[in-house]
Amino acid sequence: YHDMYAAYDPATDKDKFYGGGAGGYHIYDISRPEQPEHLFSLTGMPLVPWGHTFTPTPDGSYAVGEVEHQYAPLRIFDLRPGQSGETKTISNSIGAWTATWQNLWHSHEVRWPFVFVSAYEDGMQVFNMMDPTNPYTVGYWDTYSGPASVGMCSDKKCNGAFGVDVRNADGLIVASDMTTGFWAFRMDGFKGWNGADWGMPNI
Repeated sequence: YHDMYAAYDPATDKDKFYGGGAGGYHIYDISRPEQPEHLFSLTGMPLVPWGHTFTPTPDGSYAVGEVEHQYAPLRIFDLRPGQSGETKTISNSIGAWTATWQNLWHSHEVRWPFVFVSAYEDGMQVFNMMDPTNPYTVGYWDTYSGPASVGMCSDKKCNGAFGVDVRNADGLIVASDMTTGFWAFRMDGFKGWNGADWGMPNI
């Protein structure tokens, strides 16, 4: 597994692990860490040989998945058929987002309905996934001014914004850029995140 996420799921009263790995993305019940139980996977999708960053919404209904290769958008998945036990395999996304289709992304943080993305050459990006089938950009800052295609990775695109995080208490956004360093941001209208404001579990 590469980037991973673990959180309490209030709907099922279980601790769950969400990991990007071989073939896609995988979800486990880790309420008993010594005996993890595989719940379901997201595999068999075109152009997803492995999963990279994989982050669910606070209620576990949806997730954003990334594969870190050029031209691949961030995909949005409906996890509900897997969470309910209806299926063990999900093989399609319901939405996708990209900043510049020629580029790629590294990691992201979900603060429903916003997704904060460290987008390499496209800097720090924010999109809204209130409608998971139709996400749209709401903010960005170009932390990396170029030149293009001189980074690591086989496609030379891995340069620029590499990490992102959000402080729930006051909405401070921080990003790290492989070339230009540390950045701190405020986004208009975003003064913090509390699940109760959005009808979401506050985990």
